[in-house]
Order: sequence, then C-alpha cells, then structure tokens
Amino acid sequence: MGIYTTKSKWQKALQPIVDFCVLRRVHPNVFTYGALILSLIAALALYLAMTNRNWLWIVPPFVLTRLLLNLMDGQVARALHLADDWGEVKNEFGDRVADAMIFAAIGLSGYAKPTLALIALTLILLVSYLGILGKALGGQRVYGGLFGKGDRMVSLAVFSLYPAWTGSLASYNYYLIFASVAALITISQRLRIIHGNHHRT
Repeated sequence: MGIYTTKSKWQKALQPIVDFCVLRRVHPNVFTYGALILSLIAALALYLAMTNRNWLWIVPPFVLTRLLLNLMDGQVARALHLADDWGEVKNEFGDRVADAMIFAAIGLSGYAKPTLALIALTLILLVSYLGILGKALGGQRVYGGLFGKGDRMVSLAVFSLYPAWTGSLASYNYYLIFASVAALITISQRLRIIHGNHHRT
C-alpha cells in the first residue's frame, strides 16, 4: 500500500540518470544532501507564503524532486559499492530533518494552527520510527502503510496547488488534519507488520 509499492518502477525509470552519475563517479552524498537542501527551500517557501502565496508554487517540484534524489542516492551508492551503515544513518536522519523542517514551517507560518502541525509532525516521526524499529528488532526496514515518506510528499505537493492558486492558506489546517489521520492509520499498519514479522521469527 502507498507510493512505496511503485518504487521499483521509479528506480527503473531513473536508471539512465543513475548510470550517467555512476560513470562520472558522482558521490551519493550529492543526492543525500541535495534532497535535504531542496527540503529546506520548500520549508522556507511554506514559511514565507504568508507574505506572498506565490512562494507555494515552488513547493511541489522541490518536494517531488527530493523523493527522486532519495531514490537515486541508494542506487548510486550500491552501484559504486559505497553503500554502508553510515550512509543509511545519513539518509534516515536527513529524511527526519527534512520532514521536521517542512511541517514545522507550516506550523510557524502564521496561517496554520501550530498545534495541528505539532500533532502531525509527531505522528509522522512515529511512523518513521516504527519503520526503523522493524529493522532494529532483527527484521527488515518497514516501508508499508498508507502514509510513508513518498505519500507525504506527493500529497503535500498536490495539496499545495490549491492554496497557491486560491490564496486560501488556512486550508493547510485541513491538510494537517488529513496528515495526522493518515499517519495514525500508518502507525497501526506498521505495528501489525512488525508484530507479524516478529511472531513468525
């Protein structure tokens, strides 16, 4: 369930770019840090939208490109035989920082309720924590569920078109409610996945 189920198709589509980067020995850190920089810019755009809603037009391409860079860093690392535990730490930590920046920016912007942003961000971080916990317990990293990273960024990108077009910045409150509910559902799904995997072992 979720965008993650299409990961292999996206990786196949991105393979020519990956091959180009591998041929030129582009370090995977370029993609990892690039995704973080794009997330920072998207967060700044969300924060500055209160002064000019046109900032929101850069949110969709930046958060979607972040996803592509997140896909390619692993592909390039494996192809260059640079994949290791530290690279995984940077990737996971970078993703959490990116999510925190984006949702904190919405909460601090002045057009959305900070409490809703805090609830959404907390639940989203718990979703990610459960994904990592599955691996920490000796299983695999859990990506399943309704509202993984890809789902968060795609839904944010699509939703941001509405306030960018209409100027209804307060509508982000509805997105935060949606994100919170979706994250709660995902927490339940991932707990069941982890329990099932642990029970089988």
